[in-house]
Amino acid sequence: MTGLGEIKEEYGRLARLPPDADRAAKQRRGYDFERLLNALFLVERLDPRTSFKPDGEQIDGSIHLDGRIYLVEAKWHAEPLPASTLYQFKGKVDGKLAGTIGLFISMSGYAEQAVDALVLGKALNIVLFDRRDMDAAINRRSGFANILKLKLRKAAEEGVIYFPTEGELVTAEKSQVVEIDDLPFDQASGGAPRPRPTEVPATDLLIVCEGETDRVVLATLAERILRDEGSSRSIKIVVAMGKVTIPSVANAVHSSLRPQTRMLIVLDGDNDVARTTELLQKGLQFADWISIVPNPSIEVWLDVDPSASRKRSAQSRIETARQVAERLDISALRAKDEQFAKFYGAILGA
Repeated sequence: MTGLGEIKEEYGRLARLPPDADRAAKQRRGYDFERLLNALFLVERLDPRTSFKPDGEQIDGSIHLDGRIYLVEAKWHAEPLPASTLYQFKGKVDGKLAGTIGLFISMSGYAEQAVDALVLGKALNIVLFDRRDMDAAINRRSGFANILKLKLRKAAEEGVIYFPTEGELVTAEKSQVVEIDDLPFDQASGGAPRPRPTEVPATDLLIVCEGETDRVVLATLAERILRDEGSSRSIKIVVAMGKVTIPSVANAVHSSLRPQTRMLIVLDGDNDVARTTELLQKGLQFADWISIVPNPSIEVWLDVDPSASRKRSAQSRIETARQVAERLDISALRAKDEQFAKFYGAILGA
């Protein structure tokens, strides 16, 4: 692979591996993904070094950007990675020169609360990437270096180790993946803006939520509400990948909002709504926000047992949540659930 076209083609091939592929095929994909990353880093002139073993510990590689070395770990598993995997990588980074930063790329994302567990009371020296980041870097040619610079700036300014480079734009007609507003500008180096691949409508409401299941539920319900009401409003949804991290991600995203865009934060009450609300009040650095706190979790809107749901695979949970949200009686839920009624109004700008 010597150019972006070949890299994109190979990336698509790896992404098409069936979920039920055998273990050997999945292991090969992991090795092939490491080679693809090395090719991408070479194209972007990041001076990559492939896998090496200092003192017997395995490190997938490293890159060089703007005078700094970054250690890289990449995984393509079937399920979101647990906090223990992140701790192991953090231990490798902690053992290197003071100030060393690690880049963790997980194509299957991260388990619920994994990101929160990593940031609580610990020195921040890891920046997280997921599949959406790699899709933006390769398929939409935003560039890995540009995405890294954006993430580094948000990590330095707001303490965000996972900053989403993409969100989901929801209208009455459809949902689509779009970049966060300020990604097309190389903020770290002051570079010129790059043209967007497609024109997207201005966002009327930006929603920050905890995880992927929440995103799917909120996007499905928002699209139904907009369509049923014949509304032309545009809603963007961003995932913070954790509850504790929501204020930091919201602060980081807020700087890119247009003046007319309002921010709605949706997070689980976890049977302690007062403490959840306090988390936002202490952490948010701007005033114009509204919150919705389904209690104990957003599954209460779907009338499903969250503990039973968590026993299934991540993809199964997400697909089940989507199907239930598509069949949900919105009028009945609006009448009986105060928080959902508030969400309904926020979607329509009430």
